[in-house]
Amino acid sequence: MQALPSIAFGGFSGSAKGVTARQVAGRTILSVRAWPTGATTNAQVARRASMSKISKSWKLLTNEQMQEWDRLAKHSSGQSVFGQKAELSGMNLYIRLNVNRAMAGEAIISEAPESVVPIASASCRDIIIAPSIVILNGIKHLPAPNKLVVKMSAPVSPGISNGWSKTVVLSSEVEDDWGGADVTEFYTKTIGIAPVVGQKVFVELYWVDTATGFTGQAEKTSVIVMTDEEAEAAARSSRSRITTDDLGERSTVSDCEVEFTTGAPVMFFDVLSQGMDGVSQSEIYPKDGLPDDMRGTSYILCRAHKEGDYSFALNTVQFLQNTYYGDYIKINPASAGNNKESEIFGVGILI
Repeated sequence: MQALPSIAFGGFSGSAKGVTARQVAGRTILSVRAWPTGATTNAQVARRASMSKISKSWKLLTNEQMQEWDRLAKHSSGQSVFGQKAELSGMNLYIRLNVNRAMAGEAIISEAPESVVPIASASCRDIIIAPSIVILNGIKHLPAPNKLVVKMSAPVSPGISNGWSKTVVLSSEVEDDWGGADVTEFYTKTIGIAPVVGQKVFVELYWVDTATGFTGQAEKTSVIVMTDEEAEAAARSSRSRITTDDLGERSTVSDCEVEFTTGAPVMFFDVLSQGMDGVSQSEIYPKDGLPDDMRGTSYILCRAHKEGDYSFALNTVQFLQNTYYGDYIKINPASAGNNKESEIFGVGILI
C-alpha cells in the first residue's frame, strides 16, 4: 500500500474506489488499497487467522485492563512515518505483543506488562541453505524466557532484492543449540518445498521475550541456495577444528580430532593421549592457537589404551594460555589411574 500526504484534499476523509483518505496529525493521508500478489501459503493463512483472533479478543478485556495497555503504549513508539514516530494505541500494542507471542507458540496475555522490556538484537555468523539442509551457525544465545524467531521465504528468483514481506515463521519450537540451529525439517514442512539451488531465500531472525511479547532488533539477510556438496563443505569450514595436522611440536598426543560446534562452548573430542613424564597428563598446542572465546574447563571421559586395561576415567580438560608457548589444552585425569596412554572421547561443555 502506498500512502501519500496531500494538500489537495484538506479535511477530506473516507474511501472512493481504491483510494482512502484519513487524517493523521492534522494532515490528510491518501492511501491506495493494496492487493496481494502470488499464492497465499498455509503459514500466511494461519498467521492471519491468529491476528484476527487476537484483534477480537481486545473487546473482551475489562476497562481497567485496556487502560493499562494505553498506559504502556504511551511509553512505546511505533514505526517512523515521514520522519516522525507514530503513536501507538493500547489496542495496537496489545495486538502487536500478542502476535509476537503467538509466533513463538505462546498464549494470549490480557494483562499489560509492567514496563517496556529491552531485548538484545539477533545475530548469526552464517546461514547455510541447500536442498537437503538449512542450518544457522554462530547464534548469540539468550537465556529463557527469550525465544528465537526464525522467518524464511520460499525460494525466489535471485534477481529479487526485497522479499522479507514473503517470510513466514518456520516453527515456535526452533532452539539455538548452543549457537546453532538445524531448521531443515521446519523449513520443508512450513514452506512446503525444498530450497532450489541457485535461487534466493530471504531470512529474518529476532529474539522475543515470551513473557511479554517484546522483541529485539531483527537481523535481515538473503541467502543463495547452495548445492548439498557446497553446503557440507561450508558447514565443515564454519566450525573450529584441531586435527593431527594442526598440532604444534610441544603437543603430547598422537591422534587428534577436536571440534568446537558452531563456535559455541560445546566441543567434541577424539584424542589419543601419549602422556607426559610417565603420567597421564597431556597437552595440545594448536599451531594457530585457540578461538578467543574458548577459555575455561570441561570434563570428558577417557579410557585406558593398554592391552588388558580399558578402565574408564573422567578427564579435566582446561583451555589455557601459556605466557611463553601460547594457547594450549591441558588434559588431566580426575580419577582412576595413571595410564600414560589413553583415549579421550565424547562431548563436553565449556564452563
